[in-house]
Amino acid sequence: MYNNLKKEIEKDFNKEKNYNAILSKVEGVSSMKKFKIRYALIPICIIIIAIIGFNASNLFNSKTVQNKKDGQWMIKEVYGDSSSTESATAIVPRWEEMSISQQFSEVNYNNNRYSSRTTKIERDKIGNKIGTAILTGYDTYTKTSYNKNGDIYSVNDLSQKCVIAVQFENDSDYYVYVNSYYKPTTLGEFMEDLNLKNIVSFGTIHYNYWNKNLECNMEYSKIEFYNVDNNIIWQMLFNDVNLKNIYSDNDTGIHTSENYSIEIGVDIPLLGYKNISVSLTDKGYLITNILDSGKAFYIGESKVQDFLNYIIDNYDGYKIIYVNKEQKETTGENSTKGDTVVMYDITNNTTTYIKIDSTKNNGNPNSTEPYDPTKN
Repeated sequence: MYNNLKKEIEKDFNKEKNYNAILSKVEGVSSMKKFKIRYALIPICIIIIAIIGFNASNLFNSKTVQNKKDGQWMIKEVYGDSSSTESATAIVPRWEEMSISQQFSEVNYNNNRYSSRTTKIERDKIGNKIGTAILTGYDTYTKTSYNKNGDIYSVNDLSQKCVIAVQFENDSDYYVYVNSYYKPTTLGEFMEDLNLKNIVSFGTIHYNYWNKNLECNMEYSKIEFYNVDNNIIWQMLFNDVNLKNIYSDNDTGIHTSENYSIEIGVDIPLLGYKNISVSLTDKGYLITNILDSGKAFYIGESKVQDFLNYIIDNYDGYKIIYVNKEQKETTGENSTKGDTVVMYDITNNTTTYIKIDSTKNNGNPNSTEPYDPTKN
């Protein structure tokens, strides 16, 4: 078996450099029964690392290095740093680099403000034309405003309170816009307005908890579970449609977990969402950021515990262990001498002009200095 797998991997790598095909074979092996995983997966991973490591040392960046057994959980080692956080700043693209739904990112309709998901939607998902609008866009670099006419459409099976589609003048495509200020009264209303059962796909589940290690120090652990039956998630967590939405931006502390939490990955391809989440707290709350804003429902501590017990009893858990990887310097592809970029600070809602100049700091191409183009 292992020789055949090795030949398939060598064929995919040498002839096509087909990394996805290689990784799919690893994933295929990981779906074997528990006793096969324990004894077969380690040598298979060794074969893969030996074959690929020689040719492409960076292929497994952010991927599993190896799996092994350690007490209750299988161990999944990944490159990375458990303490690292994503940057709170983002480079604003130039006007000509943006799609039309990025350029005109908001639209007002029926006293609601909708934001672009920069996602196209197929014509067969489009309902009736429900209005027109003039959308305004702003070029941050040149400080120029633009207007664009658009027709507004409903989206089949989704409430206009939540989602609409925009077709711009002289454009045949339709683009998704969502109302992030939408606040459902109950869980049932939330599920019905967005037709959630038919558009949501649940993914990896993370069980996060604190416990004492051998030195009696508190230790954080993250356990991953894969391929949990979506129907079970709906039945165990979303069955009480009368639950009230009690989320408040001013009182999020009451929802915070004390000892453990569960995060369920959520994809909604129709609306352009990938890997957002539904979270469960040990205080009994179900919280989600679907439509880019918080919604919380109290399902009860016992129901959260029952769900945790179910996935532990019925699925293999993989404990995430972070391993160090050689740091490599990266530079922006568009960072050239005299080039100006706009940095948007998401946390503080501020904009900063940065000039990239390779002549500064002893010729370091990564150096930056504050720059205001209006003073040039």
